[in-house]
Amino acid sequence: MSNYLEQYLPRVTRFSQPFWDGLKQGKFQSTRCRHCQGISFPPHSLCPDCFSDRYEWVELKGRAILYSFTLHEIVPRAYIKDAPYITAMVDLEEGPRILCRLKEARYEDLIPGMSLKVGFGQLDEKVAIFYFVPAER
Repeated sequence: MSNYLEQYLPRVTRFSQPFWDGLKQGKFQSTRCRHCQGISFPPHSLCPDCFSDRYEWVELKGRAILYSFTLHEIVPRAYIKDAPYITAMVDLEEGPRILCRLKEARYEDLIPGMSLKVGFGQLDEKVAIFYFVPAER
C-alpha cells in the first residue's frame, strides 16, 4: 500500500476498536448512552445529548432512509480506482443522520426517501468498512 493511501485510512483507537472489529464480523454497531438512551454515530464515549460518559455498545439494525446524495467524479488519487462513486446522507432507523458510501446503485435511480440497508466490505487486508445499498436488492 502506498503512503498516499495510508493517509486516508481510519484512525483506530482503543475506544473505537469494537466498532472496527464488529465490521470485520459483519456487525454494524455504535454506542448508546446508558443515561438518556440516545444512539450516537459515529461512536462516542461522551453522549452528545446529555454529556453522560456512561455508554454501551449496541448492534444497529443496519436500515436507513436516503436523505441526500452526490456523485463524485473528480476524486483524490487514493480513490481513483473507485471513481465515479456516490456518497450519501442517510437517516439510520435508530435516529442519527450519517454520511456514508452508497454502492450497488445508479445515481439516476436514487430517490430521497428510498430504503437502504447496510453492506460490508474490506478497504484493505486489515480494515473492514460499511456502506449502504438499496434495500430492494
